Amino acid sequence: MDSSNTQDCDNDRPYREEFKKPLEEIKEDIFFRADNFEGEAWYDDLMLYMRIGVCQPEPEHIPELQKALKIMGYPTHVSENKEKPYLVPGDSCKPQKKEKSR
Repeated sequence: MDSSNTQDCDNDRPYREEFKKPLEEIKEDIFFRADNFEGEAWYDDLMLYMRIGVCQPEPEHIPELQKALKIMGYPTHVSENKEKPYLVPGDSCKPQKKEKSR
């Protein structure tokens, strides 16, 4: 397959331009459908996350999968369990400062 076919394939995917942005700049698109991502290596992980709210994708797929999920309206963060990365709902948990007691 030559590079011109690859570019044509990428042009058929409306989210490729959005994927060039950092995760923080990506906005939800309420009209975007999950099947637009069909054919991606991480598509099954996307569908699993949408069904049960967690998935364990290949580490190299995490950035694109997080962007896809954010477009679909699912903000995620990476959490590790037994040194394996998982995508879980919401923004990452940051420890809150404890107020000093008087």
